[in-house]
Amino acid sequence: MMGLIENRDAQFMLLAGFIIGIGLVITTVMLNSVIFEGNMAVGAGTEPSKNDIINLIQITNDETRAAYRNAINISVPTSLMIADFTRQTQNFSDNLSTIYALHGEGVNLSWDVSNWNNDIYPYFTDNGTAGGSANWTVIQNVKDSDIIVNITTFGGSFNITLINSTTDWINLTSTGNFTFKKTSVQPYSIVFINGMNNAGKFKITGNTSDGKAFIRARDYILYANETFSTSRMRADFTIPISVPW
Repeated sequence: MMGLIENRDAQFMLLAGFIIGIGLVITTVMLNSVIFEGNMAVGAGTEPSKNDIINLIQITNDETRAAYRNAINISVPTSLMIADFTRQTQNFSDNLSTIYALHGEGVNLSWDVSNWNNDIYPYFTDNGTAGGSANWTVIQNVKDSDIIVNITTFGGSFNITLINSTTDWINLTSTGNFTFKKTSVQPYSIVFINGMNNAGKFKITGNTSDGKAFIRARDYILYANETFSTSRMRADFTIPISVPW
């Protein structure tokens, strides 16, 4: 068992090192999801590498979501799920710090799981926060879908709109669990309308018009607190991460 763990750690370190080495081609829109909380002290003529920070954000998003999905994969009390999640993310943090240290950079991570621990559910906005976009497209080019919505806080009319050449409105007007299905020869988009006043969970599964299976789901918003530093600068920031997807 120890050998398997060591092999897994070694594989992760090689993979993450490769990702950091070649860089990820990610649009700068990713940076808009980051809440910068602290001061960024930059030495003369030195600026933080945008690519380094984007890479760090992407890796942290992916590993946080994977750890959450692993933790909830078995039926145990929430406290044990969170403990499992913490073990996984701490292992990831330790490995990542080691990799960045080899490049002369420092990374420290911690996670705020209070929303999960206290069953505080996200808004139905694009990023799950109160300040997110209230009207947004969840997915396009859908052939068939199963939509499950659990509204825990109701603050006004919330609509799920299915749009192609026609528009189907699903108007939700109370708390509770709701399930819908739709299959269409003509591809359609799934759009959330007025998501800012309502909170809860959703899960949407199905297939696109080109036959690819998809899943869109959100249980909670977790926060990764990160410090990225070099010999000349330091950046502190917080990433809101939608889990499980």
